[in-house]
Amino acid sequence: ALFCEAVVMRAAPQWSDTRKLILDRYVSFHEVYAFEAERAGDDGNAPVARGFANRRCDEMVRAVVNSAPGPLHYRVAHEAYPDGAVREYGKFLARKQPGAELERGGISRGQWVGPGRIDASAAWARDGDTIAGVVVDEVPWPDIRLIMIDAEETERNSHAVKRHPEVAGWTAARYAGSGYAARGVAARQALQDLIDAKGIDYIELNPHQGEGGVYDDRVDAYGRYIALVYGGGECFNAAQVERGHADVYLWQDGRYHDPRLELKDFYSYGGRQADSIEAASEVLASFDVRGGAFEVLTALAYAAGGYVWSIGPDCAVSFRKADRVDRVVFFDPRHTWVGLGSDLREVVNAIHFEGNPFQGGCARTFEQSSSIDAYGWRPASLSYFPLVFENDVGKLARGLLDDVAYPEPAGFVRFYHGDAALSVGSLVEVRDGRLRRLERELPGEWAGRFRGRIVGRVRRVTHRFTGKQVATTAWLTSPFRSVYGPLRYLVRGQGTPQSLYQFRLDEDAVGLDMGFHLD
Repeated sequence: ALFCEAVVMRAAPQWSDTRKLILDRYVSFHEVYAFEAERAGDDGNAPVARGFANRRCDEMVRAVVNSAPGPLHYRVAHEAYPDGAVREYGKFLARKQPGAELERGGISRGQWVGPGRIDASAAWARDGDTIAGVVVDEVPWPDIRLIMIDAEETERNSHAVKRHPEVAGWTAARYAGSGYAARGVAARQALQDLIDAKGIDYIELNPHQGEGGVYDDRVDAYGRYIALVYGGGECFNAAQVERGHADVYLWQDGRYHDPRLELKDFYSYGGRQADSIEAASEVLASFDVRGGAFEVLTALAYAAGGYVWSIGPDCAVSFRKADRVDRVVFFDPRHTWVGLGSDLREVVNAIHFEGNPFQGGCARTFEQSSSIDAYGWRPASLSYFPLVFENDVGKLARGLLDDVAYPEPAGFVRFYHGDAALSVGSLVEVRDGRLRRLERELPGEWAGRFRGRIVGRVRRVTHRFTGKQVATTAWLTSPFRSVYGPLRYLVRGQGTPQSLYQFRLDEDAVGLDMGFHLD
C-alpha cells in the first residue's frame, strides 16, 4: 500500500547473509536496500515583486501566489461542476468594462468581445482545449486555444509525446487504440457539447501585457488566439477541468498570465475543495515587496497576528490562524513515545526595527516584557524594507514577538506503528497527566491561545520502514512558526538599500501618494 511519496535522494545497497547456489558456487545477494527520500522544502518559492496599499493580509497572500511563477497555488471552496465554471464567469463580469471591449479589425487593443459581434453558428471543437470556426465582426478567426488548461491529444503528435514520453516510439495506430486517445476524443466531445448547449457569448483574450503595454501572449506559435471562452453563464475553460476532461496547464510557468485574473483558482476545480486561505482582518497601509514568495508569506503571516502558512506536496498553500489544533495525541506508551524539550538559544524579546530608509521608514524597538522578566534582555535588529509606516511595522513586530520571545518547543512525537496522515504544518496537542513542561508558562505566551496545554507545530516528519513495519516521528516547533529562524528568513532575499527604488507600475500602488514620483 502507498504510504507516502517523496524523491529518493540517496540509495545504499548492503550485502546480507543471504547466499544462493548458482551453478557450482554460492553467491551473496543484495537483500538489504537502505535509501533516503525527501520532499524539498523550497519547491515553489518563486520570486515575486508586488506593491500593495491598504489591503488585508489574506488578500495579499492570494495576490502573491497568483504572481508567483510555477505551480504554487491555493484552494478555493468548490463542490462540483458547474461551481468553477460559474465562478469564472462571475469574475469575468466583474472585470468586464465597456472601455475594454476589443477593437474592430484587430486584437491589439481591448480585451473582450461579446454578443452581436460573435457568430458561433459554425464553431466546433478541434480537440478538448481548442475551438475552431468562430467568426467575429464577419471575419473568420483563427483557432482559439483555451488558456490555463490542457487536454489529451486525439492523435499521436509532438504534444502527446510531451505529455506522455513513452508514446515517442509508438505507431499512430497504437496511439489511436490507447486510453490517451480515448480520453482525447471524450474531451473533444465534452467541449463540443458545451458549444452546442451553451453557445459562445463572450471571448476574453489573454490580457497579459509586457513592456510598453503590448499584449505579449495573445497568439501562440501555431497562430491560435489564447483566450477564455464563455457561454450560457459558464466558463468553458473551467468546465473542462471540472468535468475531468482537462488538466490545469501553466505555459512558461504562468509568466504570461495576468495575476488580476486569479487563474490559479483553476487548481481547485478538479474536485471537492475548501478554502485554504483564511480571512485576516489586519490591513497593511503599504507593503512593497520583492523576494521569494515564501519570505513574503512569512511576513504576512506574522503581520496578520498569529497566522501560519504551509505548503503541501502539490504546492498548495495553506494560510490560517493558529488557534485550533489539527490533532490531539493521547499519550500511550504502547503506541507512542513523546519527548518534550525547549530551546532557549534563539529567544528574542526585543526587536529594533528599521523600515524603508528611502521613505523615512520608522526606527523603533518593540519588546515583550514577560519574556524579558523571565529570560533577561535578548535583543535583535531587523531592517525590513517592504514596510514604511509605524502602524504596519508594529503589526509585524508584535506578530514576531508572539513567536520568538518564547523558548521553541523542541520535542517530538513518535508513532511506533506509523502515521501517514501527519504532515508538516499540523498543530499537534499532546495530552496526558504524566507529561510536564520543562519551563514555566509565561503570561500571554503564544498570545494566550494555548494556555495550560502542550501544543506544537510539526516542522519535520520522518518515516522509517523496516520490512512491513513503519515508525513515524513528528518533530515539533512553536505553534506560530512557519519557517526556521524567522528573523533571518524574512530578509534572505531582500536587496540592498541602494537597489530599493526603481519605479514599478504595480496596479495597487500607482496613483497613490506613497513616494512614487517621476519628477
